[in-house]
Amino acid sequence: MKTFTFYADAGHGWLAVRTSDIAAIGLTVEEFSPYSYRNGDTLYLEEDCDAGVFIRQWQAIHGDFVHKLVDHGNRSRIRSFDRLPAGTSNDIWF
Repeated sequence: MKTFTFYADAGHGWLAVRTSDIAAIGLTVEEFSPYSYRNGDTLYLEEDCDAGVFIRQWQAIHGDFVHKLVDHGNRSRIRSFDRLPAGTSNDIWF
């Protein structure tokens, strides 16, 4: 079973996912919103929408996964990473 890391600070959270895992389930970086971040080949998918898109697709193909939580305290360094460009499917927020 695959393990993913969920990072959180005082205001938000992100699921860290490698671009290879995204491609392996048929998604592309362009499908995620500019509220997520990228550092190298790792995307940090924001918790409100983007992480859910990934999780639903992952579970449909592979079933469950394990996640571990890392608390970054007041402000995560993830906020200093590059934001993703505006995607195509998650630009509308509900």
